[in-house]
Amino acid sequence: MQFDQAYFDRGISRRGTRCEKWDDPGMLPEDGIPLWVADMDFPCAPAIEEAVKKRAEHPCFGYNNEAAEETCARALCAFWRRRHGLGIRPEQTLTLPCVITGLKACVRLFTREGDAVAMFTPVYGPFYQSVVLNGRRVAGVPLLRDDRGAYPMNLNGMEDALRDGAKLIMLCNPHNPVSRCWTREELEALCDLAQRYDVPIVSDEIHADFVYRPAVFTPILSLEKARAVMLCAASKTFNVAGLQQAALVTRDDGIRQEMQKALSAAGVTSGNTFALAATEAAYARCDDWLDGLLAYLDGSRRELADFVRQHLPRAVTTPVEATYLAWLDLRAYGFSCQELKEKCYRHGVAFTGGTFFGEAGEGFLRVNFGCPRAQWRTGMERLCDALKEE
Repeated sequence: MQFDQAYFDRGISRRGTRCEKWDDPGMLPEDGIPLWVADMDFPCAPAIEEAVKKRAEHPCFGYNNEAAEETCARALCAFWRRRHGLGIRPEQTLTLPCVITGLKACVRLFTREGDAVAMFTPVYGPFYQSVVLNGRRVAGVPLLRDDRGAYPMNLNGMEDALRDGAKLIMLCNPHNPVSRCWTREELEALCDLAQRYDVPIVSDEIHADFVYRPAVFTPILSLEKARAVMLCAASKTFNVAGLQQAALVTRDDGIRQEMQKALSAAGVTSGNTFALAATEAAYARCDDWLDGLLAYLDGSRRELADFVRQHLPRAVTTPVEATYLAWLDLRAYGFSCQELKEKCYRHGVAFTGGTFFGEAGEGFLRVNFGCPRAQWRTGMERLCDALKEE
């Protein structure tokens, strides 16, 4: 099968499948176009579909043995070495239901109630929730935009937060929603700060596979100075988020052992029968699908930037170095996120409002272009109409 532009242009119909993205009437009218929640409107790779169907042919879905998770972990490690040059071993991994579980577990392991957790903002909403729901405090470090609308790493702000007593750095790499792929130099400087203040780093690397040239992804575990936990999953890369499987990886044996105890004490188990089959197939047999997807998304991010320049001259699109999510600054149009949501609903399109990522997101929208180009073009045309509405 050719995973070319024609393949991804076809997309797939998801309406009526009880998916959050298409079937939430509060976000989208019946004939609406969803460009919000971060999953993609493409069929998953054929090897994944085949693996799930093959497992379903046996009509018994009892407990899995440890070998099933070990096989999956070996596939994960081989994938990260092949795609990112990162050498990790299966025994350095723990299986989780999702990356957010890992964030919450790290907050509980590395901090105490009342402690501050430092993070660059604006950032993916569950970062805040992982801290607040566990009785800790968010030490937000604002990312400062440059003349291009891009966001360099605010290392001075991070040092201020650590100097004030933050006990954990929660990193999003690549960063959602501002589409940054942190450079090795930025990450090395961050690790120097963490080492100086004796603070660990938990790095959400779920978007690691969506990085566009000339940017190069740097795993946190590739930096020798890092006392770090990496969280990753096949869910974004291969569009299998509903199967609920992720991994926590650390080189620190002590951290891994303590984390295993904490997860066991909380009753956190994983290893869904279908998730194991799908994840192993994704990591072992889907590179050609992924290569085709990245080429398609690379073209889409360029076309989207051109569309905004031509049709929304007062808007600013942050340069998309990574992810399939564009950060769109609409503040010049004078509408709040709530007003934008209401206008977009009336015109049949949905985006993720910027305030989901923190107060600094007021007047911004996050655009999901992980879909056929005709779909996001129609959605963006509807946005243009919404902004013209009196």
